[in-house]
Amino acid sequence: MDEKDVRSYTVTTSVDCDTASSTDFVCYKSFTFLSLKRGEKDSAKAEEPSRLAIEAIEQHRTVQYLTRENHFIQKFDDGMRLIHSRNLQRGILQSLSYALTVSYTFLNFAIGYRYGVYLVSANVTSPFTIFQVIESLNSASPSLLAFGTYLPEYVRARVSAGLLFEMLRERPRIDNSSVDGKKLLLDGDISLNNVYFGYQVSGRKMILNDFSLKIERGKTTAIVGASGCGKSTVIQLLERFYDPIAGNINYDRECLRDLNLRYLRSQISLVGQQPTLFNYSIRENIGYGLEKITEDEIIAAAKQAHAHEFIIKMPQVKNTRIILGYDTVVGERGNKLSGGQKQRIAIARAIVRKPKILILDEATSALDVESEKLVQEALERAKEGRTCVVIAHRLSTIRGADTVVAVVKNGKVIEQGTHQKLLALGGEYANFVQKTLL
Repeated sequence: MDEKDVRSYTVTTSVDCDTASSTDFVCYKSFTFLSLKRGEKDSAKAEEPSRLAIEAIEQHRTVQYLTRENHFIQKFDDGMRLIHSRNLQRGILQSLSYALTVSYTFLNFAIGYRYGVYLVSANVTSPFTIFQVIESLNSASPSLLAFGTYLPEYVRARVSAGLLFEMLRERPRIDNSSVDGKKLLLDGDISLNNVYFGYQVSGRKMILNDFSLKIERGKTTAIVGASGCGKSTVIQLLERFYDPIAGNINYDRECLRDLNLRYLRSQISLVGQQPTLFNYSIRENIGYGLEKITEDEIIAAAKQAHAHEFIIKMPQVKNTRIILGYDTVVGERGNKLSGGQKQRIAIARAIVRKPKILILDEATSALDVESEKLVQEALERAKEGRTCVVIAHRLSTIRGADTVVAVVKNGKVIEQGTHQKLLALGGEYANFVQKTLL
């Protein structure tokens, strides 16, 4: 190949490659831009049917009780139809992109041949050089077509990766895994000083207004009040699931914000109204969260929680063998147990952690009279020697002689004292007791 052929080959190759790359680039950028914009919207839409299905399955009894099965089915069907429509549109867009890529590839061949004829006619280059250039493009075209084929997968991956990285970049304002903060060994004194707090979902309407309360170590403090007055919000703040907007919370005169959260929570046990159990054995549920725990400690905690008696009588068939007791798997969310049984296992789990502070958030409110009696006895045992904070709705939980009652109204403590003292006062607490008895 002489110098003229080399020069003409270079010019021809440059022209054809520039044409091919520019046209494919236009297809690529157009498809990518449209797909990314649509993909971000579709990802949010695609979550809706899954959310509905999970909600309906988890709350199936409520759905059946309200006879809303058809409502959920219709909403799920509407969501799936929308996803189908979006997928169809995306498929059309992908097909169009592929068709354009193929069309432009063949168009480039046509342009290359036509331009080659012109160059040969003008004696700029030889037919052999033209065929070399065309063959080079012919060899490259499968790669260009493959690029167009994999482009939709790339776009989907890019959208998914973008959502994932966005989630990974988020940092919780309150980080339980942080190693920062003082590791305080609790004695049990707690104080809330001029606390203000409101949830974002309520437009920051204040739930707690200048809330102040001192909780003494080794004693039981019961917080009572009407629904929505802020009782459970206090528990959320004590565990530092939220930070107050103003004011401060202290443990043993140390500001909660300055403490190592993981170490603090390891010294606090919470028993809620609806105990959370995992689909493991009873043994694993009681010892959940503890790396080192003995069988004797698990049994001792179960006995203290009045749970040992029913646990050892529980049968389960596994591989034609009947297994009794602590190896019984409780089912998803403990659905194989009664409400009272679940609550007593939750109390055993709280006891086995040997907490310095025990928090009871309406722990007996969902139980029948017989179950409540057993659970209340278990709670009385669990309170011994510990600072205990009780969200109360029944008199049985607050009549103890050493129990300090704090009455909350409109987000602040308006009365504080023992059961007998507040009854004699004849104020808000006396009205609460009278309504309870009625």
